[in-house]
Amino acid sequence: MLYLQLMEGMSLVALTAYIFSHSNTFKKLIKNSINLRDKVIMIISFTILSILGTYIGVDIQPHAIANTRPIGAIVAGMMGGPIVGIIVGAIAGFHRYTLGGFTAVACGIATVIEGLTGGLIRLYLKDKNFSIKTAFIGGSIAETFQMLLILLIAKPFYQSLALEKVIALPMILVNSLGVAIFLDIINRIKIENAKTGAIQAQRVLAISKQTLFYMRLGLSKNTADKIVKIIYKIGIVQGVFIADKKTLLSYCGESLSEILLSHNLGSVFSQNSSKIIKFKDKFKDEVFYCVPLLINENKFEGILGLKVKSEKDLDSYFIEFCQELGSLLSMQIELYTLNKLAEGVQAAELKSLRAQIHPHFFFNALNTISCFCRTDPMKAKDLILDLSNYFRKTLKRDDDFVTLNEEIELIKSYLHIEQARFGPRLKVYFNIPMEILNFKIPVFLLQPLVENSIKHGIHGKKDGGSVFINAEDTSDDIIFEVTDTGVGMNPQKYKEVITKWPGIGLKNVNDRLILLYGPQYGVDIKSVYNEGTRIKIIIPKG
Repeated sequence: MLYLQLMEGMSLVALTAYIFSHSNTFKKLIKNSINLRDKVIMIISFTILSILGTYIGVDIQPHAIANTRPIGAIVAGMMGGPIVGIIVGAIAGFHRYTLGGFTAVACGIATVIEGLTGGLIRLYLKDKNFSIKTAFIGGSIAETFQMLLILLIAKPFYQSLALEKVIALPMILVNSLGVAIFLDIINRIKIENAKTGAIQAQRVLAISKQTLFYMRLGLSKNTADKIVKIIYKIGIVQGVFIADKKTLLSYCGESLSEILLSHNLGSVFSQNSSKIIKFKDKFKDEVFYCVPLLINENKFEGILGLKVKSEKDLDSYFIEFCQELGSLLSMQIELYTLNKLAEGVQAAELKSLRAQIHPHFFFNALNTISCFCRTDPMKAKDLILDLSNYFRKTLKRDDDFVTLNEEIELIKSYLHIEQARFGPRLKVYFNIPMEILNFKIPVFLLQPLVENSIKHGIHGKKDGGSVFINAEDTSDDIIFEVTDTGVGMNPQKYKEVITKWPGIGLKNVNDRLILLYGPQYGVDIKSVYNEGTRIKIIIPKG
């Protein structure tokens, strides 16, 4: 009978887990970005759950209650950490103490310990998800502490022992099961959210692959016609439009009101941020979520609008999909703009280098991210940010020189994606003195050398290898060396490389060094077949 009465309280646990999983605090918890306000909300929520667990408990004998109060404290610790668990345990424990009874002190102290136990389990597991087994064992340990405290503190002992014989096993089993059920509900919803995010990421990647060719031609009515059809087909929306600074360029989807066709869309984006735009028709409202297309971080070039049935369809995943899609389209427009602005011999060489790096690297990166969308959605999202960061850094480089620190940051953004692609087959080591990080070097000096080592050295080796990026500060020069333990070059291949300079990357770096500093400052290459390659360049301080 006691088991059934305690199990009735489990419906409260399931309901709380469902409500909590749909809160903004839960969404931030998934991203490990909860702030003080979120922790306060967690404390209030789980404290209420614990206190309700006390009130719906079962009176066993005068002033003794079999209850589900420990569930709130244990889960609070597991979800929010030791501090959250202790605070919830202290408040719920004090409330139990005020109700009186010969077990009041023991139960009050035990509730604090249960919150702490949940928090310590979270610290032990770090970023791992709680399995049902882990949650059940954690709950059992915490509840066992409570039973021992009752025996040690509650007096008289014979009465405590009699109580334990009745409530110990039911409370340990039911409360441990309650903790496991709560966290299982949370984990299942977390998995479903991750799957939804992965699907949206796959859509962005699919659209980006298909639109890349058209966006190379610039933002015009012709390219907009092609792009809106691609987005409408893949994006699962009711309609898509693209507008430039003045007019609507193209629309694809369900019937569109004359209001949108005649509206000056550029005027509604006085602020360069996403927003909801409504166009009132005779029969219904037409709702669009609109994202600005920006280049050079804040220069407005146009608008991407996606139509939905109503504002209720604008959940966080759809908004994130729109913003990531807008960011990628903006990046493609920026690529076009950069290529159009390239002038002069040196600028043409830089353009050739970028033309080599961007499409090849871009498609490899998209394929890598696409694979992670299925296996590790959060990793895929991080890689999309790395890809965006990489192109932002490359596209805004209008100067001929950058600091060494900026070049290193660019290389690291590039390597995050390549290491995701190669996995443990690729290891990279930096040895750069701190005092030269602000030293100015020609733009795109080291990144092509690192890419060359990975593409031609590590990629061809079955077991992979390592890349070492070293710098040495001498009295007159800065010496850079990029060394790999890849396949190396046979004598015939080595002779071809140093005489004919096939490909664009190394030749571009070599020609620019000679142009800037003289023939003695070109690229120096040494290679041993099946052992690796070393590329050395020298930059004079003057």
